[in-house]
Amino acid sequence: MGAIKSRKEVKQEDTWDLSDFYPNEEAYEKDLKEIKQQIQKIKEMKEKFLENVDTFLACLTCSTELDRKLGKAYIYASLKFDEDQGNAKSQERKGKIELLQNEAVQETAFIRPSILEADEKTIRTYLKDERLQDYRHTILDLLRYKDHTLSSQEEKLLASFHNVFKSNDRTASYVRNVDLTFGKVTNEEGEEIELTNSNYAKLITSNSRKVRKDAFETLYKGYASMKNTLSSTYEATIEQDVVSAKVRGYKDSLSMYLYEDKIDCSLYENLIQKVKGKLSSLFRYFFLKKEILGVDQIHLYDLYAPLVEESTKTYTFQEAQEMVLSALSILGDDYQTLLKRAFKERWIDKYPNKGKRGGAYSWGCYDSNPHVLLNFDGTMESISTIAHELGHSLHSYYSIHNNCYQDHNYVIFLAEIASTVNEMLFYNYFLKHSKDRKEKLLVLNEMLDMFKATIYRQTMFAEFELKAHKKREKGDVLTQDTLSQMYYDLNREYFGKDVVVDDEIRYEWLRIPHFYTPFYVYQYATGLSVACYIAKNILEGKEGFKEKYLAFLKTGGRDYPLELLKIVEVDMENGTVIEDAISYMEELLDEFEKTYNEK
Repeated sequence: MGAIKSRKEVKQEDTWDLSDFYPNEEAYEKDLKEIKQQIQKIKEMKEKFLENVDTFLACLTCSTELDRKLGKAYIYASLKFDEDQGNAKSQERKGKIELLQNEAVQETAFIRPSILEADEKTIRTYLKDERLQDYRHTILDLLRYKDHTLSSQEEKLLASFHNVFKSNDRTASYVRNVDLTFGKVTNEEGEEIELTNSNYAKLITSNSRKVRKDAFETLYKGYASMKNTLSSTYEATIEQDVVSAKVRGYKDSLSMYLYEDKIDCSLYENLIQKVKGKLSSLFRYFFLKKEILGVDQIHLYDLYAPLVEESTKTYTFQEAQEMVLSALSILGDDYQTLLKRAFKERWIDKYPNKGKRGGAYSWGCYDSNPHVLLNFDGTMESISTIAHELGHSLHSYYSIHNNCYQDHNYVIFLAEIASTVNEMLFYNYFLKHSKDRKEKLLVLNEMLDMFKATIYRQTMFAEFELKAHKKREKGDVLTQDTLSQMYYDLNREYFGKDVVVDDEIRYEWLRIPHFYTPFYVYQYATGLSVACYIAKNILEGKEGFKEKYLAFLKTGGRDYPLELLKIVEVDMENGTVIEDAISYMEELLDEFEKTYNEK
């Protein structure tokens, strides 16, 4: 791809067009002024908020307009920041909008508790007014929280601690990414390099076992040196969860976090049971790795080693675009038209540049197109990333264009489904059309690693979170030794007796940022499982199923996730979707072995 360019050197056609947010900086600044005015206006409405249906509607309308305008400004500032995080103007813009967002959170904090403190019959009477139709689902959902909400003054006090409550995560992030140094390791070329969290991913997938072992031991030696600090930040996060659940009247922390999506704790626990009941499939995968790598014993640092030699073949962005369009044509003309718009209308920021955020994501607001940040490098993996992120984008597009503002946001529980469906369709298309045995093996290897990482690994994380929270809720003290031993024991269980579970792995949990967003990771496992079911039915041409899937994409957040999944015939509560996904992994193992043994 050549030397990395500065942002100014990148061709305009390779960048995203954010003019659908604001045509210029003056328009952005104008919105900031209006946001400040709306915050003031809401403050003035507080006393008369529930006086009658007109004042009730007026305040809700103003709050919605504020949220919509603030979201637009915040996302725009964030996208501009991420395209070049070293740009001083972008840093200042993002800092200002974050302060304004915090002010808005505090000044609108009275709305929720005021509704819940009011006479419920009065609120339900207000909702009969046709002018409040768009607020019905939101308000009725809010009424569920009556027993879990504090007084207006108490809620405002808690809202003022919004940034304080993020401090554990912030501190842990600074330790992991700034303060912590690991030392040097020797790479495959014999060069001594400084180990970082970023280059660890490449080193642990090295073909050299010595490099993998050295990187593994060096990384976790570094984390062990910070074990008390990072244990303290996580213990404080758990303590915050336990206290919040108790103060708000929830049974426990898990119940509190699942309540928003109306999900019973049994679903979370059932996921763990179903996955653990199918560990034999994961053990088979590890045995396959051991055989192909030709080692007497397989260690944890061997599990990321590629089963086949990495391909040096790369693709242009134009070739990637054509492959994605072809792979996803199975979803029909309307979906295809939107995909072509994404490429033609510059929804996508394609290549790396100096200061640009790494990785990839899709993000937009109700008043813009969804936009995709990429760091395309021409590899097969980066093409699957395009398909993945456009899955998010089109899910958002359909949700926005088929729902009012109040109901357009789909919840996290559903967020990874559309993106993973696209990924599965892309992989299946490639396997069907490629005549290159080596590339097929690479794709199969990537798919198997996805199942290992997304269903098994994330479920292990989910069980660790649950055990840690339950232990604290029983009154036990969470020490570094307690948490690390708990994590080590789970690794031994999930990796089985044929894998050497190296002692250093007891410190791996210290580096997982998702633990600071409690009870989040299980949704990766459920999302992949649902995506497998949907992709399978689409590929098999089940009558009417594609139409059901597109209807699902248009639902946004107008109902609870488990209800919306019934549109695509998914009943998450019986757990068969999890088992079916693991059965599909077993089919991929069969296909890998068959292709690998071909002459």
